[in-house]
Amino acid sequence: MPDTDEFEIQLIDGFNDALLGCIYEDDGTPVPCYSSERVMTTLRDKGMTEDEAMSELLKLTEGVRLLWIHPLEIA
Repeated sequence: MPDTDEFEIQLIDGFNDALLGCIYEDDGTPVPCYSSERVMTTLRDKGMTEDEAMSELLKLTEGVRLLWIHPLEIA
């Protein structure tokens, strides 16, 4: 990707601490990658139940292209 190409990246307001980085589509468009665990923890810390947090998350991310990174437990 040439240095002169610029792409806008759409982020979720208030969740910079959960942003892990990004991946790039074939055309160079960046796609933000968020920690699902950190996002849900942030919402629960605001006093939301698991269901309320999930509902809020769906509203916050409607129409946003992103990738969720989930915790992996290796036995």
